Amino acid sequence: MRCPQNGREGLEVPLKTVKNFLVGKALARLDPQSPHYLCQDPGCPVVYYGAEGVYLLEEVRFPVYDKGASLVCYCFDWTRESLREALARGLDPVAQVEEGVRAKRCACDQRNPRGRCCLSTLKAEVAGLASA
Repeated sequence: MRCPQNGREGLEVPLKTVKNFLVGKALARLDPQSPHYLCQDPGCPVVYYGAEGVYLLEEVRFPVYDKGASLVCYCFDWTRESLREALARGLDPVAQVEEGVRAKRCACDQRNPRGRCCLSTLKAEVAGLASA
């Protein structure tokens, strides 16, 4: 489904993720029978949308990476800044997160606004920082 604001195709997100991110007044409008999508365009004010309408930045409880937030890994609190610092100290944030995932300590389906594991996003951020 396309974002009603910018017309771009959105990323389908599990209902439990959307419910976790929405504030109470927005949650009251939620149609649990409808699929929901994340608008990944950082310039668009829409975060989630479904058949019942849109949910804007001010209607979510947590910062959203796709909307410019620094938080990259929602389970283990990796931000762009902490990734940069870890890499400068010779640490491997990707390996640390992979270990957490293997140990079943993550809750990406609820904590990540995409409703899925952040490893691919984290790896891309680390690669970008390492090449900068």
